[in-house]
Amino acid sequence: MRQARSFGKGFVLFLNRGVPKRTLPPAYAVILSEKPRGFSLPLLMLRQNIHQRRGYSTVEKFSEKLTQKGGNCAEIKSVTSDMSAAFLSAVEEKFPNAKHTIDKFHVKQLVLKSLDEVRKKEQKESSEKQALFRGRKLFMIPEKRLTEEQRIALQSLSKQYPKTGRAYRIVSVLDDFYACETAEDAGPVFAGLYSWMRRSRLPEMKNTAATLLKHKDRIMNYFDNRLTNAICEGINSMIQSAKRAARGFHTFKGFASKIFLVAGKLNLAVSCPF
Repeated sequence: MRQARSFGKGFVLFLNRGVPKRTLPPAYAVILSEKPRGFSLPLLMLRQNIHQRRGYSTVEKFSEKLTQKGGNCAEIKSVTSDMSAAFLSAVEEKFPNAKHTIDKFHVKQLVLKSLDEVRKKEQKESSEKQALFRGRKLFMIPEKRLTEEQRIALQSLSKQYPKTGRAYRIVSVLDDFYACETAEDAGPVFAGLYSWMRRSRLPEMKNTAATLLKHKDRIMNYFDNRLTNAICEGINSMIQSAKRAARGFHTFKGFASKIFLVAGKLNLAVSCPF
């Protein structure tokens, strides 16, 4: 136990002295992700900067730290984030030359949320609520990933609950949109998707359509850089796994040290004494 504590103190000392001296590799892209349960820490990766926390002030502080480390905000070419208004305004001001992309997973999440709202509303209005409730997870599976058995069950539910079935088909068109190879191919698909959502007679989908149209240019930017928040979510998963394995941390300093250990790409090599 005493050796473990000594190692922990030594590692924290190593971080406090070593991390500030690390040189920043060339940075060309910034990934902004929402705050994952109570912490905010910049994780510097090769050619990508990931900063996790929502808000204009945090993006401002991150741009200042980037400059202090020898980076140049004007050289950032791509930024991806969700649709947070704070992110949108901060990116436009702090990274003026960057092409801002709305993360495709957040777009899909937004449309799936509307689908689930349609499902809940139709379930409430239906005299046979249990069938739709039991099959609700089927509507979350992309059409191309359905097994034959799941496909048959989904078709049956879509006939029995037409509003939810219609909303599911709209989500499938969004998948087709992101499957396009170029912006030229995706443009007509987006136009068709927006038109269908507006004419769907589903208020939830109509509201979402207005949001998609508002952010159309940033959504379409995905086809220029293919940048997503996937790497950021992967790091979040690593951090949460480390947190669970440790059964929590007494101090933030200890938590920060663990984050750098599992996701900071530290060079811990030492010279051979022999």
